[in-house]
Amino acid sequence: MKAPITSLLLLGSSLGFAELQISEVLYDTPGTDSIEEWIEIYNAGCGQVDLSSYQLKDNGATHTLSGTLAANTYFTIAKSSSGFEAMYGFSPDASGLALSLGNSGDYVELYNGGDLVDLVAWEGKVSGWNISAQHVSLYRTQTSSVTTSSNWATSSIDTPSTGNLTQDCSGASAGGSATYSGDYYDSVLNLSGASLKAALQDLLESNHTKLSYSEVWDALQYTDEDLTNSNNVVLLYTGRSHSKTDRDGQSGFDNDSWNREHVWPKSLGFSSTSQYGYTDIHHIRPTDKTVNSSRSNKDYDEGGSAQGEAADTYATSESFEPRDEVKGDVARMIFYMDVRYDGSDGNMSDLYLVNNTSSETDDPFFGVVCTLYTWHQEDAVDSNEMTRNDRIQEWQGNRNPLIDHPEWVDEFYSSQCN
Repeated sequence: MKAPITSLLLLGSSLGFAELQISEVLYDTPGTDSIEEWIEIYNAGCGQVDLSSYQLKDNGATHTLSGTLAANTYFTIAKSSSGFEAMYGFSPDASGLALSLGNSGDYVELYNGGDLVDLVAWEGKVSGWNISAQHVSLYRTQTSSVTTSSNWATSSIDTPSTGNLTQDCSGASAGGSATYSGDYYDSVLNLSGASLKAALQDLLESNHTKLSYSEVWDALQYTDEDLTNSNNVVLLYTGRSHSKTDRDGQSGFDNDSWNREHVWPKSLGFSSTSQYGYTDIHHIRPTDKTVNSSRSNKDYDEGGSAQGEAADTYATSESFEPRDEVKGDVARMIFYMDVRYDGSDGNMSDLYLVNNTSSETDDPFFGVVCTLYTWHQEDAVDSNEMTRNDRIQEWQGNRNPLIDHPEWVDEFYSSQCN
């Protein structure tokens, strides 16, 4: 029997919504564990997933997955193909499972690269996980961004490679339990001006789940996924579709790898990872490493010399102008930050928009507000921006109101710029 542990994942721990999730486990088999154990995973997203970056882990042992998995589809990995087929009459999706699952308390973790994205435990091996089964499987009852035993149950009959989990991919929102509904803003719709802005801050704060900076990597692989190629993300300033796995700091990275760009620079008001703005994915985007360095913490404004690597992008010593296709996107991300962080939560400074390029490190001021206002007018909200807003809500819990209600940009900033 393995000794009890207290994992860093306690009851109710949030990992953010993961596309790939553990969905069923047979750990205490009716016969011989060494040939009958299996683990099932489920693609809870709306795009095909490359399994090669994922690993199942258990007490030092690792099983690396391979192949691809279509959206809304299950995948079963068995210890032995013959043992599995003898029980169920069909072959597993894969065999040779390298893990040995304990019958008296154990756990299985799912990693994407170096990041933990899901976990299931049983019989008290992890604090809060007291669920158990004998000769039948444990199965996931719902997809969720919260890792808790309340999302799991003991089956009456095993269902490998099938199940009741479903995903509606017919609309813009797909992949998680938190989806936008028409009543999200009901509490603020009768307000205007400063009262509306303050009420929005309260709303956005109340349903904001803070991510770790490590979780941001995984979140961006979903929120900024290339909708025509689920193996890639789309980089903000270049528009380039780039491999999710080629990111800064990973094996083989170079100056063309992608990293995490803070659209509102973190040096301007929130330099600590403990602050909400530091990991707020509404304004963090995958960006070419070199272009990110060129942008630095410059204000947004028009003019300057061609940046070079990012077409139709210009920069001066104080300002940065992105390509036309994302100018409105950038503006609405910055407006979100101004609305979301007013200094009232005790965690963040009051972020303040100014109409110049005089921002200095550590000061929570950023510009140029009227340039951003113009960009918002010239580059309207599109379907990609709306899809990203939906997907962010699945991970982080809140939305960007300036995407859902672009007329509120006029409400807050038109008098300042006209």
